[in-house]
Amino acid sequence: MIVCPACKAENPDGTKICVKCATELPKPVKAKTAAAGPAKSFGMRDFGRDLVDLLWLLVIILLICTGFWWTITKGTMHLTDTEEAKILDVPIVVAEKPAGHKKYGHSSRSPKTQNQAPENLSELPSVPSGSAENFFNKGKEQFDNKHYQVSFNYLRQALEIDPTYAKAYFGLGYLYARFDMDDAAVRMYEMALRFDPNHVESINNLAMMYYRAGNLDDSVVLFQKAVALNAQNEDYEYNLGRVYLEKDQFNEALQAYQAAAVLKAGDDRVYNDMALIYEKIGKKQEAQDSWQKVMQYSTNPTLLQQAKAHLDFLQTQS
Repeated sequence: MIVCPACKAENPDGTKICVKCATELPKPVKAKTAAAGPAKSFGMRDFGRDLVDLLWLLVIILLICTGFWWTITKGTMHLTDTEEAKILDVPIVVAEKPAGHKKYGHSSRSPKTQNQAPENLSELPSVPSGSAENFFNKGKEQFDNKHYQVSFNYLRQALEIDPTYAKAYFGLGYLYARFDMDDAAVRMYEMALRFDPNHVESINNLAMMYYRAGNLDDSVVLFQKAVALNAQNEDYEYNLGRVYLEKDQFNEALQAYQAAAVLKAGDDRVYNDMALIYEKIGKKQEAQDSWQKVMQYSTNPTLLQQAKAHLDFLQTQS
């Protein structure tokens, strides 16, 4: 009911004018809503929900970054050539260099050097000036002087000037291999061949890395390519013969060793391996002739002792 403020008559709800005195009635006052309860406290359940939301946000950010990385690397998950050339920061760790590697144009079968720590010399300027070839030659010179860290820096400087300079990647590959960092060495040789597919020294050294890892099939393909590119290099023929011998392809191994012997007469290891093959295929006279060549040319006590033992045995079988 609505009470008229003038005559105090009671009017039904919803009436706008008093039925008794025609006075305008006041509008009804809406009931107030219940007072809000006390503020809800922040509990562990709320913290857990917030943490889950944060984790989902991080996952979304990671997926976005992965998609961006995948786009710029074209799905290979490797940096582009130029980008990779700028992050050659693998530290050098002292270890023994592998045998059979082509060293800056020198013989691939030079004697092993003793372990020696890189000298702690100052870094070179971050922005080089000059040609990539010039810095490569400086790196080679420092390597020959056993200043390995400085050599490493010069080679990196060469790639700052020209990120496609194959010889600098080759030099880094040899340097990494010198310190038994095989994975980094393989990557550098592969980079060299990406920019110069016919860089024969990188082909030879990468083939040697495959050989040492037991990947004989890829190794023999690369050594064959090295021989095809430079048929006058005795080291390439010898290395090819070694892989064929490991694969028990004796005829192919003999051809490679015979070519190596023609290119460089007096190589005791060539005759040693040839003698072993001749024994395996039952050619005793050829084996004896090869063992005699080992006795004639070798100064290696181990090879000499082996050659004498085999000769003595073969002579008893005659």
